[in-house]
Amino acid sequence: MQSGDSWLKLKKAEKLLEEAEKDLEVGCFNKAVSASYFAVRLAAEAMLKGVITTKDDKIANAVGRVLGSDVREEIMWIYEERKKADHRPFFFDEKRASLVFGKASEVFEKIKEEISSLEE
Repeated sequence: MQSGDSWLKLKKAEKLLEEAEKDLEVGCFNKAVSASYFAVRLAAEAMLKGVITTKDDKIANAVGRVLGSDVREEIMWIYEERKKADHRPFFFDEKRASLVFGKASEVFEKIKEEISSLEE
């Protein structure tokens, strides 16, 4: 069983993915991208218990050491998309936001599987 903080982070990550999906349905594409990224980040933090950093690349690197460089690259791509959604004069359309959401969902599932395997 996960520690309290890690369990809460994973639950929050799941909720953020649910909200991202709802944002896609109603056309809030920038919000969907942002929520998708933060779902992955919180899941990564849950997996990396005790790793203390606020730097997104450090979190991606740590996850990559466990799950592989392809996952690290996916996290960094999602992060770059999130920066566009939150900080750049860029507007997401449904197709691109759905692509980010799909990648984030895949990464989330990989992290969740790793967490489950660590608990066994």
